[in-house]
Amino acid sequence: MRRALQILSIEDDLKDADLIKDLLETEGIVCEITRVENQADFLTSLQRRGFDLILADYSLPSFDGISALKLAMKVCPDVPFIFVSGTLGEEVAIEALKIGATDYVLKTSLSRLVPSVLRALREATLRAERKRAEEALRQSEAYLAEAQRLSRTGSFGWKPSTGEIVWSEETFRIFQYDRSTKPTVELVVQRVRPDDVASVKQTVERASQDGKDFEHEYRLVMPDGAVKHVHVVAHAERDESGALEFVGAVMDTTDRERAEKKLRRSEESLLEAQKLSHTGSWRHDVASGAVVVSPEIYRIHGIKPDDDASNTEFFFSRFHPEDRKRVVDLFERAEIEKTEFQVDYRLVLPDGTIKHLHTMGRPILNESGDLVEFVGTAIDVTAAKQAEEALRRSQSYLAEAQRLSHTGSWAGAPGPGEIQYWSEECYRVLGFDPHNKLPHVETFLQRIHPDDQTRTTEHFERASREKRGFEFDYRIVHPGGEVRDIHTIGHPVFSSSGDLVEFVGTVIDVTERKRAEEERERLRQAQADLAHIHRVTTMGELTASLAHEIKQPIAAAVTDAKTCLRWLGCDQPDVAEARDAAARIVKDVTRATDIIGRISVLFKKDALQRELVDVNELILEMIVLLRSEANRYSISIRSELAEDLPKVMADPVQLQQVFMNLMLNGIDAMKGTTDGRELTIKSEADDGQLLISVSDTGVGLPPQQADQIFSAFFTTKDNGTGMGLPISRSIIESHGGRLWAAGASGRGATFQFALPAMVAAHASS
Repeated sequence: MRRALQILSIEDDLKDADLIKDLLETEGIVCEITRVENQADFLTSLQRRGFDLILADYSLPSFDGISALKLAMKVCPDVPFIFVSGTLGEEVAIEALKIGATDYVLKTSLSRLVPSVLRALREATLRAERKRAEEALRQSEAYLAEAQRLSRTGSFGWKPSTGEIVWSEETFRIFQYDRSTKPTVELVVQRVRPDDVASVKQTVERASQDGKDFEHEYRLVMPDGAVKHVHVVAHAERDESGALEFVGAVMDTTDRERAEKKLRRSEESLLEAQKLSHTGSWRHDVASGAVVVSPEIYRIHGIKPDDDASNTEFFFSRFHPEDRKRVVDLFERAEIEKTEFQVDYRLVLPDGTIKHLHTMGRPILNESGDLVEFVGTAIDVTAAKQAEEALRRSQSYLAEAQRLSHTGSWAGAPGPGEIQYWSEECYRVLGFDPHNKLPHVETFLQRIHPDDQTRTTEHFERASREKRGFEFDYRIVHPGGEVRDIHTIGHPVFSSSGDLVEFVGTVIDVTERKRAEEERERLRQAQADLAHIHRVTTMGELTASLAHEIKQPIAAAVTDAKTCLRWLGCDQPDVAEARDAAARIVKDVTRATDIIGRISVLFKKDALQRELVDVNELILEMIVLLRSEANRYSISIRSELAEDLPKVMADPVQLQQVFMNLMLNGIDAMKGTTDGRELTIKSEADDGQLLISVSDTGVGLPPQQADQIFSAFFTTKDNGTGMGLPISRSIIESHGGRLWAAGASGRGATFQFALPAMVAAHASS
């Protein structure tokens, strides 16, 4: 059933309104007419909307048609508006059409009404359809523009013959030109990166000449310096006049290029990571049996370019014979059960090299749960296996070294806190069973000797409180009651934030060393006592010479005293002469005092005490002390002492004893000779050492007994003890030097010794 036409009628004459309705229905136009006579009712009806046509009389008692037309244009401009009036003049009709009226019909010519209504309805329908089409087009263009914006794809049209170019909004955005700019090929080239300009120009020229589709990529440089990648596709066609034109798209592929570049970098990084970590990846298609592997798999397996490594049999053939069945069975079981797996095995390469691999695999299933393929990795763990073996050997060597040196290692919390680690030797050193678990710290402390427990605990607590290392000795009591001496060293370990985490260190069983040191100290004391006895004995043998050496300054002092008294006893005392005599008395007494002092030092039995010693000064003192003994046998003493000689760190009394022994030996050797008796003492610095020599012109060393002269109790003297040279060598060696003998050129013998020089100490003094 056709819908009735809705008509709003502005008519004050009911008969005219019915006449119009009858006329329309007579022509087959079914309609419903709403009649109004004033402005208020007209506005109310308009606001209800839903009318297809407005018919208006021009003149009403309280309203007029022109006013109604203006209101209708505001409220519903798309509804046709036809004047039906009996008084409408031509000028008014023209004005009404200008305002927006569709048509006008005089009541005297109502036969025109139906054609006018039909034409108005037809035009309204066409306008509505055109409006909908325009709206759809606008929507489509908006969607296209949004799609281009989202996909960063612009469109363009280009006519080579005229140079005319049309761009979409997105194309303007891609090239970053204002919409008011007229696109040209030159504008495009201006944006192209210099490296790509020649290629772009060549593409444009070839397309305009060949008239064929083209596609190319190039880079743009934006005003801010940013670089864009674009991909251009164009289709060639001819317009109605046969002129060539291109329509196409320009795509901003910058993000895609970046993503592809990132992907390439990622793939390169993955390959590099696989190479660095010796990890290859693989894929096994279960249905076809095909195997695809990464380049690192080729390197690990030593695969050559002409090897067919596309199947599992190739890889199985390189498994170590002892591992092959086990690994193949595992692979097959994993396929049947569709489970992950990991396995260690060995490869044997064509050149005989054996590699250790750790392989992992994971099944890939389809939506139905069927196994499609396995993917996984193979890691070359040869270096790790070798490192593990080296570590095991190192640990074994360390354990053996600790056992041989009685040194254990440990780690513990600050405190004394909880014990965290003991090596096997640490257990043994401290008297615990290595097969038992770590003892509590209280149990360990109870094993410490009662006299050392408090001191040991204080060491631990102070080290923790001050966050510093420690080193001290204590005694431990083993379960059998044996007491062992322990030397421990601890080092603090800190976290990244500086907090004290633990102590690590060593314990060393120094019991034997302690006993050896005690024995060595007793031996050193015995040697010192023996040296003292020998020194005293020697001094006893020199009594006559020493008495003469002392008597000389004393006699001179007596003579000077008498002279002084004589000058003072004159009638006119000569004070100046008396003063000179008194000064000589002081000098002679001081000389005698010095000699007595040197002698008393050699007689003393003090503890050894080392200090910086001027060797030249000691030599001169011994020359003074032994000059009388040399004079008794007509022996001259000559010294050749180097200037600015570095000092040595030594016990001066012990060095004096060495000089005395060597000089007296030289004097004794020359007692039986008749002429040319001379004792020479030299000192010089040589390559960081002091070199001292004592030479004589005596009988020389017995050739057949030269290697025995430093042996204890060996002597060539009738009344010798045979201890002088052994004691002297022991003293020199205890100072880090060496003593040796050599035959002198011509006749006699030379004894030399070298001592480490304290050059820095000498320079600072």
